[in-house]
Amino acid sequence: MNISVGKILDKMQQELQVAKSEASEQKVRERLMAIRTLCDLVLDEAPAEARRVAAVPVQPMQKVVQPIQTMQPTTIQNSTKLEEDDANGDSLFDF
Repeated sequence: MNISVGKILDKMQQELQVAKSEASEQKVRERLMAIRTLCDLVLDEAPAEARRVAAVPVQPMQKVVQPIQTMQPTTIQNSTKLEEDDANGDSLFDF
């Protein structure tokens, strides 16, 4: 549904006239928010030339399978044992 910019500008003018006649600041702010929304509507609208979709050839997707690389577990050889005065055993959780 295309609404002409002229109709939106007319609606903005109506909202502005009502905002000028409002006594409450809150009501004026509500009218100004309506005007802002109408402005955003016009400004976010792409020009007619930009709305035309360019024909881009679509290539079918090819399934790409990559081999899974397995990691070899590495072991750490610790030949020196730490000796602590208050340690109870070899485990980290032995207190």
